[in-house]
Amino acid sequence: MPISVVVLVKPVVDPKAVVKFRPDGTIDRSAVKLVVNPYDKYAIEAAVQLKEKLGGRVVGVAMAPPHAADSLREALAMGVDEFILLSDPKLAGSDTLATSYALSAVVRKVWQKLGGLDLVLCGIESSDSNTGHIGPEVGEWLDIPSVSYVDSILEVRDGAALVKRLIEGGYALMKVKLPAVLSVAGTSYQPRIPTLREVLAARRKQITVWSTADVGIDPSLVGLAGSPTRVVRMWRVEIKRRGKIFSDSDVDKVLEKFFEELRRDGVSLGA
Repeated sequence: MPISVVVLVKPVVDPKAVVKFRPDGTIDRSAVKLVVNPYDKYAIEAAVQLKEKLGGRVVGVAMAPPHAADSLREALAMGVDEFILLSDPKLAGSDTLATSYALSAVVRKVWQKLGGLDLVLCGIESSDSNTGHIGPEVGEWLDIPSVSYVDSILEVRDGAALVKRLIEGGYALMKVKLPAVLSVAGTSYQPRIPTLREVLAARRKQITVWSTADVGIDPSLVGLAGSPTRVVRMWRVEIKRRGKIFSDSDVDKVLEKFFEELRRDGVSLGA
């Protein structure tokens, strides 16, 4: 049977980019290049492999500023059939609870559009905040089961998915009723590298942009109004090294000064 999959993708700041901060301490995302969250690429690969095996459709969903659309074309090049970007100034400042609510509203609309849904896939976390909240929270908003740290999806049939889940010291096989949300770990899936033809084809595809009004999102549940937590301030870590130079014509005296300084700093020199 053909499968319908929604894959959640987060555009994050390119780790190679120089991050700029606003006066309030938040990251100025409009001033830096955005890329697909590396963890979400495993979910994209899992979704595309399911489509190749069973047939069906994969729809990408993201919540981000309008300029993030270019970064999302990588998901299209990897095999996602269509992409929906939820973008609205009202979403600014959303924490994971507000974000998961907004994403679940988009998933519901896609669910209705497709006439059914089997799986919602996402990465286990994002490279910028590393909370791991979104998958389980989306499952709660949709009132469907969710499984985190999924190593691989072994089978999908008869209204259920058999998954291999990472646990401390090994694995667990779990059978979960569909529809379900799965947070995919980067252990068994190797994200494909799109060919030039696939990249060019992705550039010609239209990314659908929805606002909160298009999806029927309650404004009081998103943005700062709907976020019980918020980022107060962010800053770069400054690494300062103390450079000390020991000089003396007598090498033994130099070594003695060096070791004495280490002892003052609490460095154990052994017996």
